Amino acid sequence: MGLVRFATRRLLLAIPTLFGLLVIAFVLANYLPGDPLARILGDVGGSDPVARATYEREWGLDQPIHERFWIYLQHLVTGDLGQSTLTRRGVADDLVEFFPATIELALAAIVVAGTAGIILGSVAAFYHNKWPDLVVRTIALVASGVPVFWLGIIGLQVFYLRFQILPGPEGRLGRGFDPPTHITGLYTFDALVTGDFATMWNAMSHLLLPACVLGSFFLGLLARMTRASMLEVLRAPHLVTARSKGVSARTLLQFHILPNALIPTVTVLGLAIGGLLAGAVLTETVFSWPGIGRYAVDAAKALDYQAILGVTVLIGAVYVVTNAVVDIIYAALDPRIRLGE
Repeated sequence: MGLVRFATRRLLLAIPTLFGLLVIAFVLANYLPGDPLARILGDVGGSDPVARATYEREWGLDQPIHERFWIYLQHLVTGDLGQSTLTRRGVADDLVEFFPATIELALAAIVVAGTAGIILGSVAAFYHNKWPDLVVRTIALVASGVPVFWLGIIGLQVFYLRFQILPGPEGRLGRGFDPPTHITGLYTFDALVTGDFATMWNAMSHLLLPACVLGSFFLGLLARMTRASMLEVLRAPHLVTARSKGVSARTLLQFHILPNALIPTVTVLGLAIGGLLAGAVLTETVFSWPGIGRYAVDAAKALDYQAILGVTVLIGAVYVVTNAVVDIIYAALDPRIRLGE
């Protein structure tokens, strides 16, 4: 099976998964306790029969759940995710505003976890059963086992309160700094492109600690995965043969070890994107990071059903699409996957 055909098939298979996710999220959101109209219309509007009837007709709340789902799909196709009772704005507008902050945090966490995890895993494999290997395995175990919220609090205590080398939980920028000119919503990138280096460094300083905290679990996972993959490749017969023929260590690492050892790592990195978006809830709450994780927490506290549903659908869609893309990359790296072997 060719790569293009495999990619097309994999992307098409993501459609029923997305639809199933949407069905489950919609049913759960509609059966949560409470009166959604009272939250949406407020105390005055919620007691107004005319206002309630108008909203019920618009969103089909007077219809059976399957018809309400169909109405929601029609709104969803046009980009209408309903109105948030928390912000009194469209949920789609809120997600557009808050999502770049979460994306920036997740990308930074992937860079930190990916770089450190691969390096540590490689060191552990090359020094198998020696003291560097023991140190790396200890770091990986601790990083994977420590709760994110606890690590965030400890990080603030050490680096902010005690040594004062990193900013505290004050959001994406410090006082006296305005957001850079909007291009992507990623402050570090937008500031770099527009040449606002002071804002860029300030944004990076605020990003460093929450990114390390958020990426800690995947750092440990990647370190263990890279170590195991490296050890397997290092013991492969073709590599032993190449060594016996005098192939240099650099050539072995570049053409034989890394391409084969990093295939499982690519899968883990892809899965990390969805996991980091979901895990951002606690990290953003601890660091007052204005992303969709904190938005979801605030929405849950306010029983904002439309916002909760919108966040769930968005994170789920990113997770499903990311998995599909990872499978395609995996197939490109290993032709046996698309050949069905």
